[in-house]
Amino acid sequence: MTLSILANACMTADAREKVRGSKIASHVVSVVKHVSFGSTLHCRACRLIGNLSECDWHARSLCEVGAIQALVDLLQLDTNMQTYLMGVRAIRNIWGMHEGSREEILESGVISRITNLLVLAKEKLETGAKYSELVEACLKAMCAFLVTLDPRVGEQLRGEKDVQGYKCIVQCCNMNNKLAIKCLYNLCQIAECRPILGNFCAVESLIALIKDHSELSKETLAILCLFCREAVNRARIRMGSGLELMLSLLKDPENEKYHPMLLHALAQFVYDDPSMVIMVKHGLLDILVTRLQKMVTETIASEETNVSKKRGNDSPPNKQAELKYNKTNLGRFSSDYYRDDWSPGSATSVSSSPPSTPPLPFYDSIDNDESAEDNYSPVCSDTEMMDNEDEPQEEVESLKSCKSVTADAEESQHSEKGNKSSICEYANVWTLVLLSRLSHSDDPIERLVDPSTIKALSAYIRYAKNPRASRILTRIIRNGAYLMPLLKQGFVFEAQTLYGSEQYTRQLCALAETGGAIGEFTSILLRGEEAHKLVIAVSIPFLIKSRYILKSLLISYGGLPLIFRVLTDRQHSLYENAIGSICRLASTLQIQPDVLDKCQIVDTASTDFPRVYDNHPKPATVTFELDDGTTVDACRHTLCQKSDAFSAMLEGNFSESGKKRVKLRNTSKEGLNTLLLAANGATFENRSIESLLDAVLLADKFLMADLSDILTESSIAKLNYKNFSRAWNWARVNSCHELKTCCVKSFLTATMSRPERVQAFQDFSGSGSFQEFLEEVKEIVNSVLCQR
Repeated sequence: MTLSILANACMTADAREKVRGSKIASHVVSVVKHVSFGSTLHCRACRLIGNLSECDWHARSLCEVGAIQALVDLLQLDTNMQTYLMGVRAIRNIWGMHEGSREEILESGVISRITNLLVLAKEKLETGAKYSELVEACLKAMCAFLVTLDPRVGEQLRGEKDVQGYKCIVQCCNMNNKLAIKCLYNLCQIAECRPILGNFCAVESLIALIKDHSELSKETLAILCLFCREAVNRARIRMGSGLELMLSLLKDPENEKYHPMLLHALAQFVYDDPSMVIMVKHGLLDILVTRLQKMVTETIASEETNVSKKRGNDSPPNKQAELKYNKTNLGRFSSDYYRDDWSPGSATSVSSSPPSTPPLPFYDSIDNDESAEDNYSPVCSDTEMMDNEDEPQEEVESLKSCKSVTADAEESQHSEKGNKSSICEYANVWTLVLLSRLSHSDDPIERLVDPSTIKALSAYIRYAKNPRASRILTRIIRNGAYLMPLLKQGFVFEAQTLYGSEQYTRQLCALAETGGAIGEFTSILLRGEEAHKLVIAVSIPFLIKSRYILKSLLISYGGLPLIFRVLTDRQHSLYENAIGSICRLASTLQIQPDVLDKCQIVDTASTDFPRVYDNHPKPATVTFELDDGTTVDACRHTLCQKSDAFSAMLEGNFSESGKKRVKLRNTSKEGLNTLLLAANGATFENRSIESLLDAVLLADKFLMADLSDILTESSIAKLNYKNFSRAWNWARVNSCHELKTCCVKSFLTATMSRPERVQAFQDFSGSGSFQEFLEEVKEIVNSVLCQR
């Protein structure tokens, strides 16, 4: 009765503090060692030890007076179930509260004894439900022992013969025992234990357990993922439909919180060809595409966040996790054994395998903390009392003491929250690892180059500029089997906009100029579907460099008319790409604008002057009256000095000589003003292209050779995407054929961005002479293509 009262009192921290410094520890241990009044007394003594051990100070005191050895000896005896319960609980609490006790507990072999008790209780559970308490107590203790992940704990949990301990744990998992599942999870984190557990159907049991229960458990999934680390267990997962199960979970958005863990597990199968075939067959590509799309969204959101922080003058923290991986070969061995224990190569050997997996986050058991349940001392039945006295009802009820091992769970939860962002980044890594494995396949993989896959991968490369993703795309492009599917979906145009477009284009060109590809181009241009004909025709100038092959495909097999058909349809989806295509063709053919002399622009200028009449006084300023009635004032002296024609007109024997107002025919005001600016040495570069060209005509008309050269050079230099069409139209109206051709060739070959090139072309298409422009482009390209 004294032991029972003390045990009840010591369930509270205040009572444990009051007996601190007393000899209670040595007395209760002495009772266990030396007093033998039957199992009832031992049970209550163990109960008191267990409750005292809820305090680290008392746990240490109990160890110092030999409590561990006393409990070990007691558990070796053939006693009743309640004594076993209290003894196991006491050992568990001491282990949890006093780390200094763990080495002694390990060396004592008591963990093996507790394992044997579990096996015994599990066998008798079929005959009597009362043994379920002992099963729970043993499993709870095992969970506490396994927190350290010490291989010696795993070794003792095997049992004395035939690995009965592992078998029993797996059997309890089959019954959906949460403690057994948690114990199995902790056990599976010890790499040496997993192959043995796999031999006893642990993998098959887990797969069945996950399939049979609608509510997923994070710990069961984590165990299955841990089993993916050994080749022998990967084979069991593959044969047991585990891959299909994991893929189905990855397809379900409701299980998104488990996706990083599952991707991590699937990444272990990258060198298992049969497994890869199964995964591809059951929708791996759909999962990876969905993941890529999410990664793009995350990248864009991250960029927007960084931009907003910069605008707010906040220095953004470096969020890029430092991912350091221990590169190992994942072929035959477990990926988390120590390298010296299993690696077939030296520590300096180089492997092309994906990075080794980082440790999985510890299972978060804070929601279902089983460690505190039944953390009490059952009271012996009436028949076990000395005088068969009835126990008080308060003692008969299940009494709950303080939680004993929740500290580790809380610490694990905190650690998992801290690593949440890193785990998401790991998921991105595993996504790329799996996609990289598919890209390495020599045999074409169905749907790897579907538009959905390529668009998602391209978008991720565009926003994240991830070099691994770029290498994946390069490997896909390098495979000749994927060339035509890529071209038919217009990938060559997408490649022009991606970071590192040169390497993608180079790979495509290398494949496109092979005999097989040329044959396929020819076949499509002659007999393909209309949509395929157009996209291939527009793609050819981006892919082919040989003039002979270009002539064959574009002239002999009708590719060029198809490009011009698209150029005439502003609403066509390939319209902008066709503009880039014809310009790329001109660049490949090395078409260059001809160097213009001033006479080529001014060949239509008229030089007739009025006849001479009388001499008149000569005012300092002359006012020119133009055809539209506008006037322009100019310095008479400057004009006469710069131009023989004006000198003769204004100072010679002509009728205009000496007049203050002089009429000029066929002269534009803007052109004349530009000419006067040039004559006075003023700046005229900001004048419109039309006024510059008009000024060139006037300079030649009035025999101003020096100014004509300067204005001609300025006009040609001023040509750009904003005025190509205007200069071309001016040349057409003024019959300057060489300038027209120069404008067309300059448009085709000038360095411009894609939007600028499209804008320049649309300016041409907006004019009334667009067909004439297209015909001129076609004539220029044809003349070069058909040259021998």
